[in-house]
Amino acid sequence: MRLKRSPAFINPTFSLGVLALFVALSAGGGAQTTTAAPADPGRAVVDANSKPSPVSQQEVDPLKRPVTEKQKKANEKSLHQELEKTYKKWLDEDVSYIITDEERSAFLKLSNDEERDQFIEQFWLRRDPTPDTEENEFKEEHYRRIAYANEHFAAGIPGWKTDRGRIYVVFGPADQIESHPSGGTYERPMEEGGGQTSTYPFEQWRYRYIEGIGQEVIVEFVDRCM
Repeated sequence: MRLKRSPAFINPTFSLGVLALFVALSAGGGAQTTTAAPADPGRAVVDANSKPSPVSQQEVDPLKRPVTEKQKKANEKSLHQELEKTYKKWLDEDVSYIITDEERSAFLKLSNDEERDQFIEQFWLRRDPTPDTEENEFKEEHYRRIAYANEHFAAGIPGWKTDRGRIYVVFGPADQIESHPSGGTYERPMEEGGGQTSTYPFEQWRYRYIEGIGQEVIVEFVDRCM
């Protein structure tokens, strides 16, 4: 499918020499003598009179540790797998092409079905061109497009999953369709270099205007299976 317009990680090994301090009281005058000796690497020596280090007193709470982007994605994937079938279908099929990344992330964080139902209701209300009426023309047209795509573009997979189905669901019916189901010789327009070429079966959809893209947009679908 084409859309056309006129420092390595280092794991260091540390060698650490440890000295243990032994404190003994002098029997004569109560004076302290200190002797430094190498510590046994297999045994920790603890001074009973020492105070815990600030690090040990302020250990990081696991629940307050910053979450990385990788962890966030893993959490969202886990929440997605726990969704009930109805909500999973709504997220992965019904609104797959029109929901924003922010909306998807917010939906996956909801904790119960009541919140999910409210979210879905607000999702469609935000897109309703006439919120003062009972009908939601955007929602009705969206599901009409899905039904049409499934009926006309299915090819081993549901129609809405195909390239033509996706374009149809997102942008609606084209203003003009040029179909070449058998491929064969094709006269290229001058903007494509002119001349003749042999092609696979293909179809071109022309849109006079697509919001956010521009005017005179041509979407080309090529069937390379033949």
